[in-house]
Amino acid sequence: MLDGLTRLSKWIKTNNGYQTKEMRYIIIFLFVLVHQNLSAQEQLPIIRANSKNVKILDGLNYKPDFWVIFPETKPDVYYLDLPRKKTLVKFITDIDSISFILNYGEVKDFIVLLNGKDSCYTRISANYPNLKIPKKINTSNDTIPFVMKGNRIYFKGKINNSELLNFQFDLGADATNINHKSAKKISINFDKKGNLINSDGINETRVSSNNEIEIAGLKWSGIEIYETKNMENYEDAIIGNSFFLDKIYKIDYDKRLLILYEKLPEIETDFVKQNMILDNGVRPVIEGAFIFDNKIFKDWFLFDTGNTGNGIIGNRYLMKNNLYDKFSTIFGFGSKKIAYIPKLMIANQIIDDGVITLEKKKKNGSDYKFGGLFGNKLLKRFNIIIDNLEGSIYIKPNFLYVND
Repeated sequence: MLDGLTRLSKWIKTNNGYQTKEMRYIIIFLFVLVHQNLSAQEQLPIIRANSKNVKILDGLNYKPDFWVIFPETKPDVYYLDLPRKKTLVKFITDIDSISFILNYGEVKDFIVLLNGKDSCYTRISANYPNLKIPKKINTSNDTIPFVMKGNRIYFKGKINNSELLNFQFDLGADATNINHKSAKKISINFDKKGNLINSDGINETRVSSNNEIEIAGLKWSGIEIYETKNMENYEDAIIGNSFFLDKIYKIDYDKRLLILYEKLPEIETDFVKQNMILDNGVRPVIEGAFIFDNKIFKDWFLFDTGNTGNGIIGNRYLMKNNLYDKFSTIFGFGSKKIAYIPKLMIANQIIDDGVITLEKKKKNGSDYKFGGLFGNKLLKRFNIIIDNLEGSIYIKPNFLYVND
């Protein structure tokens, strides 16, 4: 900007521009703008880093392997997992750190100085990066009926005004998916490629960037859809928690209803409130604990209604707590083994029947974030209220808790 101003000054002098008051005012005004711009940059907080890898503490969610500095992106924006909740967020480099408290709608800017020379402009935003709010075709509608099949939840709905399709409601899903066999049934334009992450790993697939989805009188527009081959023949599409990020909703397995709320309803006294975090700002994660010899081993577990079993326990959690030999193993297959559930505590309730999958020992790391995941064979024993605004979950045993 300074170089441009110097060239402008030379041009004005060459053309005798200094002979008018108006031109002098323009020069003064431009110099003031430059000074203000430079002063604003100088006032931004600066933290130092020698590594591009940054750890983030977003409320209760600690992300050790999430953020990588890109000096080319200005600014590089990090969105809070729960933007509507007043949140403490901390960025931690290999040699420095910075913290902010944000309210809904706020942004905080700072600079990460990489290797003492590269200024990486970074922004933390308490806003939604891509919130999709449905239109109500029926203004009074606030319920979505569902059916259960193979321990999964299914809605009836349409894509781009198609025939009725089967939508799986998978809270473990980041993206909206379409079965590659079902793509032939609907009008859909795959206009780009993208990487889809699911139980088949990371695979490149076709992506359709602008679609309309209608479920039970609610219509969402501008939905991005990934094509996948990782679905049952009777499943047409998958949606997840991203459709309800600005809502509170109840999954009532007794009545087979998903009920939407604009604000927290009156909660029955037998519901137990727990903290909830959102993985990648979308997927619900709850606390649970295994109990051995009266010792409680607590961790966070993905709330995965798309998993048809009781769950999978990750290597990192098992190794950290030295629990492999505590589980009674039945048999092994591939990279996993099946074991009896000892005592599992969720929302003050004890589950001690059935089996669960253990990730086999590895020297380092795990295929699963947090402690692992809880599947819907286990989760369907509870009626659930998910508060995406405040990051809370309310859990109550239902009919299936004692009769499944």
